[in-house]
Amino acid sequence: KNPGRGPWAWRRAVMAASPGHAVAAANSAVVRQAQEKLDEAIRELFDAYDLDESGQISRAEFLKIEMRLCFEDGIAIFNEDATTAKMTKADLDNDGVLDFEEFRGRTLQTYMDLGMEQEQILADVRLRTRKCLTERVKMGPRYHAGIRKALRDIFNLYDRSGDGVLSPEEWIAAEKKIAAEVSDDIDENWINEAAFLAADTNNDGVLDVLEFMEASFNMFEGVKKTSSAILDTLVIILSSLQTAVRVRETQPLTILLQQADPPEFQPPRVAWEDAPTEDNDHSYDWKECGEVKLPMNLNTAEEVISIIRLFLNLPSDNWVTLFYVDKSAEGGQRAVNMLRGDRVGQGNVQEALDHLSKPNSVHRIYVKNRRRKPAKLTFQRRAFLEERDALLGKRTGNCWGLDWTTQIVGVGEALPPAQQLVFNIGDALVIEVPQTDEGGEYRYVASIYMDRTDVLSAPVDENVEGKKKKGKKVATDLDPPLHLTFIALKEGKSILFVDVSWEDQEPKLCRMHGLVAPVPANTAARIGPVEVEVQRYSAGATKDKQSFMWWNGEKWSSKKGPAKKKKGKK
Repeated sequence: KNPGRGPWAWRRAVMAASPGHAVAAANSAVVRQAQEKLDEAIRELFDAYDLDESGQISRAEFLKIEMRLCFEDGIAIFNEDATTAKMTKADLDNDGVLDFEEFRGRTLQTYMDLGMEQEQILADVRLRTRKCLTERVKMGPRYHAGIRKALRDIFNLYDRSGDGVLSPEEWIAAEKKIAAEVSDDIDENWINEAAFLAADTNNDGVLDVLEFMEASFNMFEGVKKTSSAILDTLVIILSSLQTAVRVRETQPLTILLQQADPPEFQPPRVAWEDAPTEDNDHSYDWKECGEVKLPMNLNTAEEVISIIRLFLNLPSDNWVTLFYVDKSAEGGQRAVNMLRGDRVGQGNVQEALDHLSKPNSVHRIYVKNRRRKPAKLTFQRRAFLEERDALLGKRTGNCWGLDWTTQIVGVGEALPPAQQLVFNIGDALVIEVPQTDEGGEYRYVASIYMDRTDVLSAPVDENVEGKKKKGKKVATDLDPPLHLTFIALKEGKSILFVDVSWEDQEPKLCRMHGLVAPVPANTAARIGPVEVEVQRYSAGATKDKQSFMWWNGEKWSSKKGPAKKKKGKK
């Protein structure tokens, strides 16, 4: 080979033309700067190949980029074997990936073999980098280098603690901001608990930057926008966030959970009796579980509840109710409020967040009324008018009752076992629920969830006449219960439960009795679930005699109420 030619002739020529030490030093600096410039360009090319930004180029990434560049250069057939061999040759430690030094060494060797000069190498590396980035744009948001950088910057702005991960509340705030700007129609499934848990692939309760980016890319898949349009939107978001420095949030809020496990359910008339009336008198009934800051851009109660569930490590299939205390109530009295709002613009979510962001507010969130969401059962409305009358006409057998005071007040009694819930067609399951309390001052809500309404009918309301009070000639019970009647229609099995709640009346109760915190008892409870098996009327049985039996926790009885405990039995 001609010693005056070759890829590094420019370096030798510079050194040969340096007779003096000062000149040699100066030329050495020029050479070093030139080499640094080339290394920087190769680093950019390496980053362009490194699709997942892991700091290494996998075989799949290498082949993917090489194939696209091959077609971009007008080569009709891509030789995968030759490309794989090229990577294998560059992979000096045979670990299946290329780090920067391996990539750099192989790149420079390739150019040396072609006899290219430094300026030509630099120009070609930069050209290939631009082609790579162009191809990445075509590959979609997941591979778009600009989008990935913007998401990293957004991640860093929302990582308020600087620990390199996003907590559930930080993640929801970030994803809500992105979703609101990227799409006019926000799909709540992009940013709910299930999405967070799916994104948290290592199950450590937080998201690192790669998990955050993966969740964002999954969200982008549902958006009908080009990568360029998404990037433009992210740039706008970045500008907005950089101006604000970080998302606005509430003060640190102490999360309190009921001490009792499980908490008892009590009606309003007695629930308030042991509740605190002074601010420092709640430690016995509530346990502190830590502090959390809530983003101010939450819109619904469920969004707030999602963050609290994640913070407490509660399953996402749990319903809970949240309460907070408003210190600025009329007359200076502290008001206990339930967090409400199923839809954006409804309820008091924004009002609550605004209040909890103030430095002198009561920085507490009370969590109670925990129960499981139905997985397969659906909400069932009650039968009315002609449908109601038609169903009642099919009730020809016995009635089997579960009353609310036996089943849910206090610790409640045991439900009937499966063998006690085998009914004949025409029998009826009756669940007695309260309607009001304290002479109509507080009202209850009963919610029915069930399956197979072809086996067991939709519930039918039957009002119960108020009983006369003992010692009273005229006065009757001002709070008569309601019977929800489910008629056995055909053979099969049906599962159901009834939730009984007065939780939305709790703020009123607290105001009436001067309470400074929610009552420690549950204000929502569940009768069930029970599985009823319906069979045809058994042979030899008579239909003439009809009875109404109540479950007392041990057996069916003609008397309503819990079974009397035997002496010595607690």
